[in-house]
Amino acid sequence: MSDTLANLEAFSHRWRAPLESGAQLVFETRELDDISGTPSAIADSFVGSLGYTPIGANWEMLDPGSDADAPRSAIAAMADALTMDMALPQQQWLGEERARRCAQDFLECFDLFQRTILTNRMYFGWNPISEAKIEWAFVGYDQSAIALLLLTREG
Repeated sequence: MSDTLANLEAFSHRWRAPLESGAQLVFETRELDDISGTPSAIADSFVGSLGYTPIGANWEMLDPGSDADAPRSAIAAMADALTMDMALPQQQWLGEERARRCAQDFLECFDLFQRTILTNRMYFGWNPISEAKIEWAFVGYDQSAIALLLLTREG
């Protein structure tokens, strides 16, 4: 098992219960032997292999750095997804601090210099990969492993 897969397993153990408190969680990981191709093609191949809908160029590539204030920051996008309830946005889910910590923990699963993070949802809309009424998907990968973090709600 690669270090990345071990990190992702630890992430799942630490965050599964808090994430499932506000959404249905799908967390899938796999070794990654070949990272040739565009990031969206890699994400599409992975989600397609899991039975989800590929969305092509509609994957939004995020800044995988640790600066939450950077434009298109992965930490900020994930924290936005996790802070408030997906179906009832006036109700807190993880809260801002825990949401940022969860996002940071997810990014830290991957090699600092090789990680790529994509999402299907940004401020201008979303592109569903599942049949759920509400969803937010993140795909992260580095040179050795890939993960799908899919959060869904039916309303």
